[in-house]
Amino acid sequence: MSHEADALTVKTCLGVYAALVCLTAITVGAAFIDMSFLNTPVALGIASVKALLVMYFFMELRHSNRLTWVLMGSSGVFLLIMIMLTMSDMLSRGWLGYPGK
Repeated sequence: MSHEADALTVKTCLGVYAALVCLTAITVGAAFIDMSFLNTPVALGIASVKALLVMYFFMELRHSNRLTWVLMGSSGVFLLIMIMLTMSDMLSRGWLGYPGK
C-alpha cells in the first residue's frame, strides 16, 4: 500500500490550521466573558475539539484500524469521567460548610 496517496494536501493542512487558529481565538474570547460555572466546561469543550482535529489529521487517526479508534474513544470516555468526578467535587465543597465559620 502506497502511503503517498494518504498524505495531507496543502489545502487540508491550511484548513486545519485555520480551524485551530479560529478555535484558539474563540478560547481567548471566551476567557473574557463571564459565564459563571460554564467557563471551565466551555474551555474544555473547545480544547477537546482542537485535540480531536490534531489527532484525526496530524496523528493520522483517520487511517488507523478500528482497534486504535476503540482505544482512543475509551481513553476519551475515561478522561471525561475523571473530569466529571473532579467537577462534582469542586461544586460540592461548600455544601457542608467549614469548621470555624
